[in-house]
Amino acid sequence: RLDQTIQAKGGKTEKVELDKDYLKGYITDTKSILTSPLHWQKSDWMKASLVVGITLGLYACDENTQDWVQENRNDNSDDIAKFAKIFGDGKYTLPPLAGLFLYGHFSENSKARRVALLSLESYVVSGFFTLSIKFAGHRHRPGEADSPYVWDGPGLYKENQSFPSGHAQSAFSIATVIASEYSDIEVIPPLAYGLATLTALSRVNDDAHWSSDVFFSSALSYFTAKAIIRRHKKDKGNNIIVLPLIDSKYTGLLLSYQF
Repeated sequence: RLDQTIQAKGGKTEKVELDKDYLKGYITDTKSILTSPLHWQKSDWMKASLVVGITLGLYACDENTQDWVQENRNDNSDDIAKFAKIFGDGKYTLPPLAGLFLYGHFSENSKARRVALLSLESYVVSGFFTLSIKFAGHRHRPGEADSPYVWDGPGLYKENQSFPSGHAQSAFSIATVIASEYSDIEVIPPLAYGLATLTALSRVNDDAHWSSDVFFSSALSYFTAKAIIRRHKKDKGNNIIVLPLIDSKYTGLLLSYQF
C-alpha cells in the first residue's frame, strides 16, 4: 500500500529556505508590516500607544538622562559598552548568521536555516525602517549638540542621524528572532535580550545616542521581528490529516481530524 500524508496544522512553523519565495518575502513582508495598522485591533493600538508614550517621555527627559549618564560614566561602563556594541555591528553579527545557515545546510538542520534566514530578513527590514526615519529626521547626536531637540529634517546625507539607533536596531532585530525561535531553551531568551539591551545602553554610555533613540529603535526592531516570524507561520486551519490510500483492494482518501 502506498500512503502519502499531507498534514496542515494551524500556527506551526514552516521551513524557510534560501529561494525565490524567501527573497520575495523581503518585499511582501515589508509591505504587510507597513499596511498592518489598517488591520490592527485594540490591543495593537494599545501597544503602539505605549511605545510612543514611553518614547515621548524619554524624549522629554533626554537631556537630564544624558547628563546623568555622562557624569557617572567610568572605565567599567566603557569596557562593558565596548564589548556590548559588537552585537549591534553587522560586521560581527552577520558572519555568525552565515555560519549558522551553513551549519543548517550541511547538517540538514532546518531549524538552524530558519533562524539564520529570518534573522537576516529581520535585520534588513528593520534596518530599512530605521534608515528611512534617520533620513527623514536627522536628529543631532548628544556628542554634537547641547540640546536633544535639534532636528534638521529630511535630507539624503549621513550627518546627524541619531534617531533611531542603528546599533539597537541591529541587536534587537536578531535577538528577537533567536529568543523566539529557541524559546524552549530557558537560557536563550534572557541571554539574547540581555545582550541586545546592553548594546542599546552602550550607545547612551558612549554619548552616541539619546535614551529615546535606543528605546524606540529597540521596540521598532522587536515588533518588526515578531511580525516577520508570524509571517512565516503556516496558515491557520484545522488539524486535518489527508491520507491517500492505494492498495490492491481500496482506493480513496482517509480524513482524520486532530483535536
